[in-house]
Amino acid sequence: MTYNHFSDNIVFMDGEFTSLNACTGELLSVGLVKYTGEESYVEIAYEGPVDPWVTKNVLPQLRGPVVSKEEAREHIKAFIGDSRPFCVAYVNQFDSIFWYKLFDSPKRHPVFWLPIDFAAILYGYGFDPESMNKKRFFDMIGVDKSAYAFHNALEDARLLAETYKKFFEHLKKA
Repeated sequence: MTYNHFSDNIVFMDGEFTSLNACTGELLSVGLVKYTGEESYVEIAYEGPVDPWVTKNVLPQLRGPVVSKEEAREHIKAFIGDSRPFCVAYVNQFDSIFWYKLFDSPKRHPVFWLPIDFAAILYGYGFDPESMNKKRFFDMIGVDKSAYAFHNALEDARLLAETYKKFFEHLKKA
């Protein structure tokens, strides 16, 4: 069996949000890493309520500077360009919802319309979809998870990019 991914036109995305409530939550930050390694990070102005877990775990990781939603959209579009890459997130249901909210429409954002869920890829290859929460998974594919800060969108996107690439390298060797 051949283990290849469909395309290298990928941007790995992670977002940090005010809560997991799809109706009231908002993006606080977006980290993007292209398959080629180019990176972008943006923090988005927000003045409303924040879940206590986010206050404790995410807010201390925010590094600034903070921009408006419009500036964030323009920054992201400029970084991604016109290639319409596939957007890969670890578990994309929240990332996608808040991404679409940022762009006000599934048609106005700069990536391919179909988000890619890395947890579903793991499941499809016979791995526990929560493998990214397990040290033995990272040991197996050769990723040092301790090199990344938790709950920072850019760090999480970097970890996802490295994990994705090493996972497919591991499959080819197996």
